[in-house]
Amino acid sequence: MFKHVHHVHYIVRSREAMVEYLEKNFGMKPTRVIDLENGRMKDALYNLGQTQLQITEPTDSASNMGKFLEKHGPGVYHVAWAVDDIRKVSKELSAKGNKMRGKDGITESPHGYLTSNIDTANTHGIVIQLAEGPI
Repeated sequence: MFKHVHHVHYIVRSREAMVEYLEKNFGMKPTRVIDLENGRMKDALYNLGQTQLQITEPTDSASNMGKFLEKHGPGVYHVAWAVDDIRKVSKELSAKGNKMRGKDGITESPHGYLTSNIDTANTHGIVIQLAEGPI
């Protein structure tokens, strides 16, 4: 079912500091640097082959990502796995008893691909996101 890692999403306190660190130490420059959701988060995206590295600085402490950062500190927010036909996969997972988050289990990413998230109550607390579409 899983094709490859679609993206790895990190939450950080400072997007700018992380961008500088990655460039200084690894020679990496972001593919895109953007502000999303009316300034509620600041992203830096790196395309690494088939996988994208997403660095997010939440600027709204009341957002889900802001709450995550406050509770857990910087780190991995989730890993998304690339799948074919995300609607079919989401329906199959629902039929197996998984609760899916979002409308009909599908959410459109602000980056243009589709995602499906399995509720962490089903996954023993681990965030499992499925993704379909180009990075």
